[in-house]
Amino acid sequence: MNARRAELALSFLLALLLYGATTHPRVFTAGNDASRWAQIESLVDHGRKDLGASRFAATVDRVRIDGRDYSNKPPALALAGAALYSGLRAASGWTLAGPGAGAVVWTLTFLLVGLPSALLVAGFRAATDRFDALDLAGRRWLTLALAVGTLLFSYAGTLNNHSLPAALLFGAWLAATRGRAGLAGLATGLAAAVDLLPGLGLAPFVAVALPLGARDGWRRLGLFAAGLAPGLGLLVASNLYVLGSPWPPKLVPGAVDLSAGVAPSAGGVVLPQGAGYPLETLFGGHGLFSVSPVLLLGAAGLVACCRRPPFGSRRAWRALAAAILLQWAGHALLAGSYGGWAYGFRYLLPIQALLLLPAGAILAGRPRGLLLALLPVSALFAGLGAYHPWPPAHEQASARHPVASRVTNPIGGNAAAWAAEHAPGSALARALAEAFVHGDEAERRRYFALFFGSKGDLATMRRFLE
Repeated sequence: MNARRAELALSFLLALLLYGATTHPRVFTAGNDASRWAQIESLVDHGRKDLGASRFAATVDRVRIDGRDYSNKPPALALAGAALYSGLRAASGWTLAGPGAGAVVWTLTFLLVGLPSALLVAGFRAATDRFDALDLAGRRWLTLALAVGTLLFSYAGTLNNHSLPAALLFGAWLAATRGRAGLAGLATGLAAAVDLLPGLGLAPFVAVALPLGARDGWRRLGLFAAGLAPGLGLLVASNLYVLGSPWPPKLVPGAVDLSAGVAPSAGGVVLPQGAGYPLETLFGGHGLFSVSPVLLLGAAGLVACCRRPPFGSRRAWRALAAAILLQWAGHALLAGSYGGWAYGFRYLLPIQALLLLPAGAILAGRPRGLLLALLPVSALFAGLGAYHPWPPAHEQASARHPVASRVTNPIGGNAAAWAAEHAPGSALARALAEAFVHGDEAERRRYFALFFGSKGDLATMRRFLE
């Protein structure tokens, strides 16, 4: 094994160990987590496609179709989880409702989320070698920034449908810049099967990133389209299998999305409720750059890459910039509530590696010091997200939770909860709780009870109910 392969393997292994150590062995009450576990449990333990027999059937993230409740999530990831769980149960006897429940949750989360997240870190490290002006130390620091300083870390230890598409879309764009049209299409299509909007939203921009010469341009576009087909087929087939309809759960004719509540919504998505919401998604308490300041370097690097491409074509970099802008604008203008009880603006997790990579074009100069200054802050914030990726928080919806909505900054809320658990009675714990939760101690205790209960940590929850 040469030195480069050894370093890539080490990057993968270290990321895998970190994400494995921070993988949660419990099911969260937040809809994104519980809804998928309800689908997995129903399929394997009860032989049902609806959620009626699951212990997590009361999850808020469900749709009602013909009088039965189903997960409102695209079912492809849950079907993969069900296949893994079925094999694990047969081999070990562990079940989600009995002995080994924590091991089941940990193992499936690790395989479906932690493993692809670690692969993304290794792939990112390999991609940094394409910046000829960036030295080895700069490549390593930039890779570390992705691994521990973005939402990739925050969500690597919980079941979600954003992490796997993040890896697939990163690989798809890089494959496109190398002219590997079929592989780019395959990765993009599989991403769409798991996370519909980023997958389909980035598809045309990945196609534009291909070298489209006069001789072979149409051939490459044809190969890209052919590569898309298996993923899109998986998307339709998984919907048909679970729902009996080719449409995603929220769009099945006659479906009632129970997660929308009384908030204004369209297509099963809660709409933003203020003109300042797009800016808040960047710099507010859930904001992209607030939670992961290192991404500011990626944004600056992307501008530089659009002017002087370090590799690939100018068209490819401009397509990437347009794709990222469209993902932000689409979610900021059409999808309110910050993604529900979620740490950071989780909708943009699939593009974070793509956004950070261009920083490699500017880190040969003064910005290197800025990276080293921003990295500790970003790592702290990302680690607080890993502590609880689905914290109770303000959702900007008309039917807000009376306790959860008091926390408008999940970074501070998670820090206050961590201090309340690990340094109870300290001046730090009190200061954080007063600043980010509530000035009244009784109200703070109510929030912390909700916080730890939603995390499945019932022992800590009871401390705040006494």
